[in-house]
Order: sequence, then structure tokens, then C-alpha cells
Amino acid sequence: MQKNCWLAILGSLTMSACATTEHFVYSELLSSRSVKASLDPTVKLYWAAQPSPTFQEVTRPVIYARSGLSMSPLGGSGRHCIEGFERALAAMIQSARVHGYDAIINLHAVQEGKPSDDPAGFECKPGYKLTQVSLTGSFAMSPFAAQRAGEAEQRMNNLAPRDPATGAIFLPLEPILTSPEAKAILGPDIDAYWGAEAPAYRERYGPDEYSEDAETKAIGNDRACREAVLKILHSMAEDARESGYHLIIRIRSFLNGWSTPVSTDVECLLTEKTARVTLQASLANRKERE
Repeated sequence: MQKNCWLAILGSLTMSACATTEHFVYSELLSSRSVKASLDPTVKLYWAAQPSPTFQEVTRPVIYARSGLSMSPLGGSGRHCIEGFERALAAMIQSARVHGYDAIINLHAVQEGKPSDDPAGFECKPGYKLTQVSLTGSFAMSPFAAQRAGEAEQRMNNLAPRDPATGAIFLPLEPILTSPEAKAILGPDIDAYWGAEAPAYRERYGPDEYSEDAETKAIGNDRACREAVLKILHSMAEDARESGYHLIIRIRSFLNGWSTPVSTDVECLLTEKTARVTLQASLANRKERE
């Protein structure tokens, strides 16, 4: 190794001056054994250069960044670019599957904070310790997957009556989400819909779960439950703004993975010191807005 390369490595923990930028082709990566191991036949991939069918539901583009780690004193190599690619792709596939989507469309790399304009591949310069690769794409739902999600939604909306979980109480959700405090959290740019209600939308991401606690000692059980709901609403609104959505839809109680028999109730778990609430919701954009 040349002397100046050694000096560059000793003086930096983030980038190897000896590493060279390499070009990687998606089709070649996808044919490798290691990448194939992370693929899932239930989630189809459509890369930027590939035409895709019309899907019933899509999300706004999402970005997943993962890294390959080098323990070598010589720094990273192309292998660590491939590791970052594999991990980012595996994370996207897992998230799509967990949320009920069965495809990822317009899939491509992100470079210098922008989607790559190369539809066939991407360039990567290995870092000294960490080599990060970012991928972007939109999750999509076929008519079959949308029907399956709709049937699950219908089952959830027709739950049999039950008592609250041990140590929990039911409270009406609507008065909390229509309160002045909730309106201040949502602001003029975000609308919230609870229970089974939701307007027509063109983009949707979710559902996801949010949990928060509030102390009961100073304010009592009911108010603590209310504060926990408002904390969650704040987190939902932040996620919506950061992701470019203006709707929070199908907000429902989801304590211990269970919805309430009445979709406009919230189940609040009370302990000696706190009230805990878990809500589930999706983010969306109205159909008529472009």
C-alpha cells in the first residue's frame, strides 16, 4: 500500500482514501446467492426501469438506509456496499410484508440525498468503517392484498363485546381527538379520523402502532389516559408531516394487539403510577389532492 493511503486511514475513521467508487447493477446483485436469501416471493419488486401493473393502494416513497461494517484496518470494500444494499432491501421487504403490501415499485438507490437517475444500478464508495447504502421505493398493494386487508378491517370492526383487559378501562376516544388540545396538535394541515371512518385516499402508509404513558398521581386516571392519547397524536402528526401526508386515518385503540369492541373507545391500562395507551393508525393523502 502506498504511504499516503496509510496516512489517510490513520487520520480518518470514516472514509478510506484508498477506496474507489464502484458501480453495481441491480440485476447482478439480485442474482447473487446472498441477496436471493433476503427476497420474499410474497413481495414483488419493480425496479425503476421496470414497468409495473396498476396497484389499488400505494404509499409515498419511503427511504431505507443500511450499512455494511468493515473491521479491516485497510477499510471497506465493494463487499460492504453489497452488504448495505442487502440489508436495506431486506428491511424494505420486511416492512412491506408487515404492513400488508405485496409489492415495492419504482425501487432504486438514493445517492447524495436524491434518488439515483441511473435506472439500472448505483455507484458506491466504501467507507473506512461504515458503508451506507440507501434505497427508495413505494409500497404497493394489489387488488388481492387490498381485499385481504379489507376483510381484516371488517373483522376488526365487528368484534364481539368484551371487558377491558385486567387493570384497564374503556374511555371514549372522540372527545379527546376533537378537543382544543388535539386541534392545536393537528394544526390546519392535518385531519384525523378515528374508528372505521376514513375519506377516500390515493396514498396510504400503515397501519403502525404508537404507545405512550402519562403519570396518574397529580391528575388522576382519566386525565392521564387523555394525556397519553394526546402524546400519541403528537407523534402521529409529526410522522405525517415528515412523510408528506395530511391525513391520519383509522385511529383506534390497540392495547396488547387488540382493538376495542366499540371502535371509538380507547383502552387505557392503569398501573400504580401511570396510564398507558396504544393506538393504531395509518397515514394517508386525499384522492382529490395532487
